[in-house]
Amino acid sequence: MHRRRSFAQVGRSAAAGAAALVLVGLAALATGTAAVAEVPEPGEGEAVVTVRVGGDRVGTREVAPLPGVVLGLYTEGATPEPVDQPWALCTSDADGDCSFVVPATGPGGANAGARFLVRQLSAPAGWYTNPTLRTGAGSGSGSVARPYEFLTPPLEAGQTYSSLAAEPPFMFGSAGSGRPETDSEGVWQQSRTNPEFAAQCGVDVALVLDLSASLGSQVTNLKAATDSIADALVGTPSRMAVFSFDGTSPATNGGNAPTLVPVSTQGGADAFKAQYAGWATGSGTNWDQALWAVAQAAPDYQVVVLLTDGNPTRFSADPLLGSGGTTHFRDVENGIYSADAVKARGSRLLALGVGSGIDDVTRLNLRALSGETFYEGGDPRSADYFDLADFESAGSALRDVLLSGCASRLTVTKELVPAENLGEDVTGAVPAGPGWEISAGTTTAGVTVTPPTQTTPDDGTGSVVFDVDYGGQPQTATLTVAETQQDGYDLVTAAGANAVCVDKLAQDAPVAVESSGATGFTVDLPPSGFVSCTIRNRPQSAVVVDKTWVVRGETFAEGEQPEGLEAALTLTGPDGAGPSAQPWGAERGGYAGAQEVVVDETTTLPAGCVLTGARVTSVDGETVDEALPFTTTAGSPTREVEVTNEVVCPPMLTLVKEVVNDDGGTAAPADWTLTASGSAETGDLVVTGASGSDDVTAVPVEEGTYALAEDGPAGYTTLGWECVDGEGAALAVEDEVVVVGPDDAVTCTVTNDDDPVPPTTPAPEPSEPGATAAPAPGGGGPLATTGASVALLTALAGLAVAVGTGTVVLVRRRRSAGVEG
Repeated sequence: MHRRRSFAQVGRSAAAGAAALVLVGLAALATGTAAVAEVPEPGEGEAVVTVRVGGDRVGTREVAPLPGVVLGLYTEGATPEPVDQPWALCTSDADGDCSFVVPATGPGGANAGARFLVRQLSAPAGWYTNPTLRTGAGSGSGSVARPYEFLTPPLEAGQTYSSLAAEPPFMFGSAGSGRPETDSEGVWQQSRTNPEFAAQCGVDVALVLDLSASLGSQVTNLKAATDSIADALVGTPSRMAVFSFDGTSPATNGGNAPTLVPVSTQGGADAFKAQYAGWATGSGTNWDQALWAVAQAAPDYQVVVLLTDGNPTRFSADPLLGSGGTTHFRDVENGIYSADAVKARGSRLLALGVGSGIDDVTRLNLRALSGETFYEGGDPRSADYFDLADFESAGSALRDVLLSGCASRLTVTKELVPAENLGEDVTGAVPAGPGWEISAGTTTAGVTVTPPTQTTPDDGTGSVVFDVDYGGQPQTATLTVAETQQDGYDLVTAAGANAVCVDKLAQDAPVAVESSGATGFTVDLPPSGFVSCTIRNRPQSAVVVDKTWVVRGETFAEGEQPEGLEAALTLTGPDGAGPSAQPWGAERGGYAGAQEVVVDETTTLPAGCVLTGARVTSVDGETVDEALPFTTTAGSPTREVEVTNEVVCPPMLTLVKEVVNDDGGTAAPADWTLTASGSAETGDLVVTGASGSDDVTAVPVEEGTYALAEDGPAGYTTLGWECVDGEGAALAVEDEVVVVGPDDAVTCTVTNDDDPVPPTTPAPEPSEPGATAAPAPGGGGPLATTGASVALLTALAGLAVAVGTGTVVLVRRRRSAGVEG
């Protein structure tokens, strides 16, 4: 008998090759080359039947070989034993090849044209066999418990029949629409033994949710059951991840969230639930890609739970394969490979079949994914797969499984409340980080608590677990718990108590707590009970105020400003204390949460200098513009406030406008534009703007001469400019020019007075009939009131009548120079 080398990638038709890529062995993964397996070459009168055996999925279309699997050749029919010949048994080698060399297959030979059934006899240690799998409609109807066996083609001498080859038909098939339900991947499947369930309180669990179309409206109940699991784990050091699948994974209308989210607090559980709240159903069922997504995820999951209502009808992802409506061997096999990959990482895999689509036959496939033990009541920790009527039952069963390790235990979760919260407000509390020390003990005779002291771990849960040994007595244990308070934190009470506790085995019913000392408490744990307590702390708050000076446009930090510029800071609090001195840049702590703080200052300036601005310009790095005194709250770790003072020192110039409105004028000082124009010696500096504006108030200037001017409304007379220095002493103003010295803080004021409005002369009243005065002699004499001649008035009256106007009145008009006309 000769041996030949054959590549694991067997030639097929183009269609078959696209449907099923040949899987490479572990050796190929290590070298990056195609796996080469040694398969016997048939000798004279011999035929070779070779079957590839696989275990864990190692790639989307790759399965690692599994040595040590024993297969046998059986004659057709219900033969209980293999052919009683050495050639009828084979054991898979390191490349996963299990080969039968069948003699007497030539013409006239005893085995010429014979067909044999290939069945499995045994699996290596750590694995179990699946002699029967379920095939049939994906909906669950027409289920067939189909023996996992394959009939060889009629044997012919000189031929090799491979499980991976499409022709002649043996194992491999596309599993497409209309294909036989026995279509296989061509890689004989095995199931890994399920890892044991760790007897502990608190678990890292991944839920894998079926969102196939068959779920329909039950998707709401699926999510509700998942919610109940997350809520049940509150108060335990547990973390959860969630995956989805329909024809692929993540599901079309779902997602995958592989990151473990701590659910030790209700806030954490709510955050976890929000990840899948909007998921909806799609189509198809792909166990393979669902579990392969879990196997590839970075976190290590202690428990992986597959919740499904049907049977697989799809597999792979590149390309997506399977009919989408029928379960073939190949659909199940690929799910088994991926399940093996999950278990290879140490995860215990639980398969929960839910609803009418699951029956006694369907359970065969759930068993193949998970383990050999079906849940029939009792301790759920020993069960691998479940058949449950509805999702509510599934949620309840899973809660029992995940909480089964918490009996006779006390869990304590440490939460940190946001610093801005006041009083007993715990909104936004999150699990504490690592390093919080919590101790527990008891005074109950015969009861021990272990370990006596624990420190919160670095897993995001903030939770620790204490084991309680009742000493063989069914008694209630009184436990005393205390935390070691860390600097910078205050305990947050709950209704005045140092902690809040619930009975996890009684739907989170409240448990009485008695405070003990500053941070401790006592609580009763019933026999075999499970009580969860929460201790909350709030970081103390602080405030720090920094000072910046801007002097004549130049910026100085506190302590570096010019001599004579000083500002004294005061802060209020903590705990309602009044204002007291505080150094600039020094933190004041001890505030309980977001307590109010009032920031203020008093300033001292050199003679002649003017404080033009004292504002809060920054809070926690954000630009603001607020006046002093400024009210804020302490922050955690520290509220950072910056106060900026702007100071102008000599030489400087201020222009002021004063207006006298004693003759009916209405103009205001801001209606004038004031200007002081420098000369060449001042750099031709121009100060201009409205009175009272920053543009003309305490403006830094260069020493020298400045020409003063204004521009404003008509009807006002300028009374002239008057200038004084910083001490109020008058300065000379000649031809509206003032000299600003090097140490001067000059203020120049110009006053305008409104011009009087000329009076009007009332028209003469008509004379009474019969009382007309006699005309003056000559008819041209002057009138007593106006000084105008009668003749002139007569002429004007005639002119008025001629043009159709009313009475013309001549009035005196006072000019600004005081001359009448």
